[in-house]
Amino acid sequence: MRIRRFPIRSVIPVFTALRIGTLYFGSSFLTANWLTRMPDLLAHLGIDKATMGLALFLGPVGALVTAPIAGPLMDRFAAARVGVWGLVLAAMMLLGIGLAGHWMVLAVVLFFAGAGNTLFEIGGNAGVQRLEVTTGGKYMAQCHGYWSLGFVAGALSAGLFGQFGVPLVWHLAMMAALGVLACVGIAFLLPRPMYERIQRPVDAAKPPFFTLPSVGLIGLCIMATGVTLAEGAVYDWGTLFLRERLQPGPFWTSVAYGTFPLTMFVGRVAGDWFRARYRASSIVRVCATTTAIGLAGFIFSPHIAISGLSLALMGVGVSLVMPIGVAAAGDKPGDAARNVAAMSMIITAIFLLAPPGVGFVAQHFGLTAAFLLMLPFVAMSGVFAREADPPAGDLVDQQKMIGEPAAVGGTNASTT
Repeated sequence: MRIRRFPIRSVIPVFTALRIGTLYFGSSFLTANWLTRMPDLLAHLGIDKATMGLALFLGPVGALVTAPIAGPLMDRFAAARVGVWGLVLAAMMLLGIGLAGHWMVLAVVLFFAGAGNTLFEIGGNAGVQRLEVTTGGKYMAQCHGYWSLGFVAGALSAGLFGQFGVPLVWHLAMMAALGVLACVGIAFLLPRPMYERIQRPVDAAKPPFFTLPSVGLIGLCIMATGVTLAEGAVYDWGTLFLRERLQPGPFWTSVAYGTFPLTMFVGRVAGDWFRARYRASSIVRVCATTTAIGLAGFIFSPHIAISGLSLALMGVGVSLVMPIGVAAAGDKPGDAARNVAAMSMIITAIFLLAPPGVGFVAQHFGLTAAFLLMLPFVAMSGVFAREADPPAGDLVDQQKMIGEPAAVGGTNASTT
């Protein structure tokens, strides 16, 4: 009788993605713990939705200020270190959110939280794409999937804290301490290639400290922004919408809310399989359509169970748009690390208007109108889906390595 050996090599990519996934899981877990308790935060500060929108506005401002310096920081300290440091900063800001006694103090705290989240996002994404090129594996969608899974865990955690009446400040203080301690372990788990600093040729020109985004990235950013705006609206205002419209308890609100990142996790775990077999533009069009259907169901849902199902459908829809956008940005002509940073900067600039805009519409016309406003943006992702496809003639093995100087013609030639 012949005994078949277990294919160990097939397990290695999954284990590698799990190690990197701890960084992404930690970020979303911490974020979900305070976003899920948004109704409690509003009551604690005694402010309306429009004022909260102004406070949320400072988060993208912090991200916008930080994005241009992420590339130089990665050149000096490596992508993984920048990502972990960003997560430490974001974790520390949770304590500030809990202690804030005025909306302007909250706005300042969210400024630094936005800066930390941006360093995590750019450092993590740049490190993962470098790892993909170094090893030939596919990890981007799986890592973003762990971000979604972390949001599920964070939402359920916050729901339990709220259900048992734990004061917001004690809840967030515990999460801040947990996050900082977890970063120590995460730093040891990240693969070695993510810690490698780029060795540039001696005669290579030093990249500028700050570069404007190229025109070629604009269409790609519009594609990514459309669906992502709807995703952000659900994250920021979803629990408040459910509590106001359907009036479920805190726990069932968090359960319905948690289906959104849960199915996003499933979509992203399976996403690398689809990325290897179908055109990026086709995937984006399907995602945009699915997101629109789920968002419409969420808006007009008469019951919390239907809201949960609609959010689950929407989670599948938004799951792959951002990972595809990040991968496509690295394939554009120019320095790949700075392309990723520039894409984050453009999207962040667009997001500057989202929180106060949604808050203003919600305050004067209701949250239903604010969510309906997201549908045209979702459609825009489908219209610009072709921007996600690689340039004609590019081969997979010609994909640029994050942080390496671009060769003539926008590709990096490999000599072995």
